[in-house]
Amino acid sequence: MLFNIVAAFVIPWIAGIYLVKKDFTLFLLIAPFAAFVAIIFDVVGIHFDFWRIDPEYEMETISAMPMYFGIYPILAGFLFMSIKRTSFHPFVIILCFSLITTIIEGIGVWIDLVHYSNGWTIYWTYVSYLLAYLVCYGYFLVLKRHVPI
Repeated sequence: MLFNIVAAFVIPWIAGIYLVKKDFTLFLLIAPFAAFVAIIFDVVGIHFDFWRIDPEYEMETISAMPMYFGIYPILAGFLFMSIKRTSFHPFVIILCFSLITTIIEGIGVWIDLVHYSNGWTIYWTYVSYLLAYLVCYGYFLVLKRHVPI
């Protein structure tokens, strides 16, 4: 579990300090929603036994807790900061961030931290991250209409 905390929470938050300093309002608005989306997707995946994360606990989401509040909200913050500050089409940026997140999880599979079952593959992982980021993008568009970000 120490590895999960360091790799999925501490290291992302070290990078996240830059994000918080550059665009605190964006981070404050996006991070909680991204964590919520991550929890929903993960609970559904665990319920259908598509994956599990080591170390195993009676309540499996405990192992993913550092990810919910570390890497996922930080990556989402960088995603939307990139969307705001670059001229690339948002969908291209979302595709790239989905790939980056999938590669990070692929490393977790490679080092036996994440285990797939019931037909789940790294390709489905990419689709799930793409969907999660698209849900967050929908939220971002709603925010832009109602909040100055």
